[in-house]
Amino acid sequence: MKNAKEIATRAIILLCLSDRCALERTTIGGRVYTLKQRDEQRKAIYKWLQDKGYNTSLTLDEKLLFEQEVGKGNKDEILSKQIQYESIEPCLWSLGLVDKLSEYDRLVSEDFHPLLEIGGTHSLEKLLTKCRLRVFDDIVLQNEISMLWHWRTREANNSIFNLKPAKETIVSTFGRQYMQVIDSMQAFKNDQDDFIVNNKAFNDLNSEEMNRMKFIAQWRHHAFEWIVGDKAWDEVELNT
Repeated sequence: MKNAKEIATRAIILLCLSDRCALERTTIGGRVYTLKQRDEQRKAIYKWLQDKGYNTSLTLDEKLLFEQEVGKGNKDEILSKQIQYESIEPCLWSLGLVDKLSEYDRLVSEDFHPLLEIGGTHSLEKLLTKCRLRVFDDIVLQNEISMLWHWRTREANNSIFNLKPAKETIVSTFGRQYMQVIDSMQAFKNDQDDFIVNNKAFNDLNSEEMNRMKFIAQWRHHAFEWIVGDKAWDEVELNT
C-alpha cells in the first residue's frame, strides 16, 4: 500500500495535470486567454512542480505533456486526460482529507486547489500533518466497490441484468464474499435488477451517460487499485 506522502503527491500531480489539460481551451473559467497567456501558465505550473520537487514523481507521459507547448498537440486527446480528475477524490478520502466519497452517478466538480494548498506557500510537510491515512481494510472495501462499478460499465447492455437481481448476478460472478461489498454500496436497494444511476437502471442510460459512467468508474478504480497495490501509477492493471 502507498504511504501518505506518495498519495498526497499523486493527488497534487493529478490536479496540476487537469490544469495543464484545461489550457488547451481558449476560454477558462469564463475568461478568454490568448495562446501566449496559456502557454505561460503551462510553464508556470511545470516550474512550480519542479520547484516543489514533484516533477520526479511524474510519469513519462505526464512529463511530456507538461513540456509540450499549448496548442502543439492533439487538443481532444489532451482534454480527454482531464477525466483523471476523478482519481483525486479517492486519494484525498484515503488520506482523511475528505469525509465522504462522491456517488458514481456524476462527475466530481469540487475544486481541490484550496484543500491541497496549491500556490506559492505550499508545503507538502505541512499538508501531511493534516492527513490521517485510513485503515487498509476500509480502502480495500472502496477499491472493491469501484471495481464492481467498473465491471458494470464494461458489461454495458448485458442482458443478464434483466434476468435476475443484480445482487445475485454479482455473487454468481465473484462469489459470496462480495455480499459485504454489496451491502456497503449506495447503489443497491432491496432486490433491484440493476445498478441504479440517477434513478435509472444502468441498461436504461443513453450512450453518452454510459460513457461518462465508464470513465468515472475506471479512474476511481485506478486510483484505489494504485493505492492498495505496489505498482507505479502508469503500470496499474485493472481487472474486473
